[in-house]
Amino acid sequence: MNHSPVTPSKAIIRSLLCIFLLLSTNCSDNDHDENGQGIQQEELGLTADNFPVIDGSDSTTPLRTILMCRLMGYEYTWERRPFTQDPNEDIKVVRPLWNDALDATRFLLIQKLQENNTHGSFLNLIDNKAELILTARSSSRDEKKYAGQKGVTLIEKPIARDAFIFMVNPKNKVRSLTVAQVQKIYTGEITNWKEVGGADAPIKPYVRNANSGSQEKFETVVMAGLKIKNFPEMQVGRVMLSPYEQLKNDADGIGFTPYYYYSVIVDNGTTRALALNGIEPDKAHIQDNSYPYVTDVYAAVRADVDRQSKAWLLFGFITSMQGQKIIAESGYVPLP
Repeated sequence: MNHSPVTPSKAIIRSLLCIFLLLSTNCSDNDHDENGQGIQQEELGLTADNFPVIDGSDSTTPLRTILMCRLMGYEYTWERRPFTQDPNEDIKVVRPLWNDALDATRFLLIQKLQENNTHGSFLNLIDNKAELILTARSSSRDEKKYAGQKGVTLIEKPIARDAFIFMVNPKNKVRSLTVAQVQKIYTGEITNWKEVGGADAPIKPYVRNANSGSQEKFETVVMAGLKIKNFPEMQVGRVMLSPYEQLKNDADGIGFTPYYYYSVIVDNGTTRALALNGIEPDKAHIQDNSYPYVTDVYAAVRADVDRQSKAWLLFGFITSMQGQKIIAESGYVPLP
């Protein structure tokens, strides 16, 4: 029987090629340390001068700062802002540990890290005042309309997982609600806590301002077309901490917030998260998608962004293996 010498030769070449690719991949991974620093910083070629202007939601501020620190080689620390009468109740922020003696790098990077909340950051991206944004939701109807008027198209993609949760005062006896009960509370069909296993007291449902990240998600994800009762007296302030300030002094109130903001940024015991359909909001139930309102965190750029720009390269990096390590380090749940 005649055997062609070509066939085994090709097989050997293919095998050697596969081994080479596997070894190359492993070497590449080992060139990155566990914090996502090292070779990818060189690949991105980031400096204080060319670092892109990044904006985003209040709740993604720690992620944006940690991302900058890891890519620029700075250490950082978490600490509570000392601005309130009780600093233990204020939010936690990420403080870079700057090591630039001339403060030049610090000044440039602070200018590049914007904090204009969800709606403001989308407007800044559309108006070309920001190059990349990290937000707790995708663009809203109003923002899409504004982009259309400006002739701008956005590219958005999920970069992490979060959850949309409901919270009450710790004195409230109710521990869990069903999705239907939450909806009926906000349509005005359920008005007393005794109807859902609590005390005989009127329910005070708090809402956020229009176009805030939380309000937009509440309307689209939770209520999904249901008519929300007008609660003008229960509209809280325009900052993320407002619902917490209201609920810590209101045993009959209920409000909503991103899980990340509740568990990582606030984390002070002034409110208590409710289970939904008996499922607690936590990282495990977000990861396995069993909590009813698992949501995505997004990165967005303009569609006309220069494909050689640092903003575009960073947009791609965030969902890489090293980028997802930084996502996890920030306290968010990485993509599956």
